[in-house]
Amino acid sequence: MQKFALITLRNDHIVGRGENRDSLDIEVYNLVLDLGLIPILVPNLPSLTIYFDGLLKKENIGLVLFSGGNDLLKFKKEIGTNVYKKRDELELNMIKYCTINSIPIFSICRGFQFIANYFGANIERLEGHINVNHEIYIENSKEKILVNSFHSFGLKYKNLPIQIKPLAIHKSDNSIEAFTTKEPFNSLNIMWHPERNNGAKLKTCNLIKEFLFTNHI
Repeated sequence: MQKFALITLRNDHIVGRGENRDSLDIEVYNLVLDLGLIPILVPNLPSLTIYFDGLLKKENIGLVLFSGGNDLLKFKKEIGTNVYKKRDELELNMIKYCTINSIPIFSICRGFQFIANYFGANIERLEGHINVNHEIYIENSKEKILVNSFHSFGLKYKNLPIQIKPLAIHKSDNSIEAFTTKEPFNSLNIMWHPERNNGAKLKTCNLIKEFLFTNHI
């Protein structure tokens, strides 16, 4: 039986209509399908996780995906940020659910920042990472890959919590582009967007399979 990928969503306030809308780039569906999983969208309702056990068997969930979009709630006072409190609350509940049920997490951009912040890492504003393509280097190898970049905030390679294991680095400013965790949950976290152009989609899928699926699916 094919397993499911639970996907969190960005939220945007539509001023002209007075609406808050959850949304997702539809290319994320194709990314999930390429991994052999069936996408299920999780709306930004923090209490929703209490119903998961009644709706889904945990052994049928192959992955939880924290998508991009929005900034962390901690940056709500920063100029130009786009935050949504209920999303932070939901994703915190999702972390707890994954920890209890040993479900791996894959996170993109904002999701990377959320996981790093969860462990107490220092997320800070970065320069030169918005709407550009740049090379990153895979740790402990000579491999480098070209990826896109659309973030204002990120994580520098300094004073890292012990749970965070850097996987890819942008050498020009020593910022971390990918990291993994093993405890208290298994995760792969990246700053680029594999669902967009120059997203190193094939490489990303291979990393997910290597770090998250080897002993899980």
